[in-house]
Amino acid sequence: MTVPTDEQLKELAEMYILNQYAPPGLTAYLYEEQDDPDDDTTCHTYATEWPKPDEEALSSWEILDTKIELVTVEERDDEAGEWTVVVEALVTVSYEEEEDEDPEPQNRSISVYITSDSKGQLYVVDAEE
Repeated sequence: MTVPTDEQLKELAEMYILNQYAPPGLTAYLYEEQDDPDDDTTCHTYATEWPKPDEEALSSWEILDTKIELVTVEERDDEAGEWTVVVEALVTVSYEEEEDEDPEPQNRSISVYITSDSKGQLYVVDAEE
């Protein structure tokens, strides 16, 4: 297995944030789902990029801009083929319920988890703030 350089890991993490995690123009909708229709205390919320035509969203938001500030490789486990890259970004989000206000960029610290397959191809497993 070829060990990726820090630059390769940082580039993959940055592209993932800009194209998948927080791409400008992305609109998301928040819904609530009942785990048990007979028990209203067993619900969870989830977000989706597509509005449901038969259900009103609890909330929605649109990412207006994402600006990468800093990208650092935080953890390397070359033997296991697992890496953690932290992306510091300014993300400007417009929330449906705050339409009258000018959105302010928010500092986000996003951990991007990267692994490789048996052929050495890198891919993102997950990302979280």
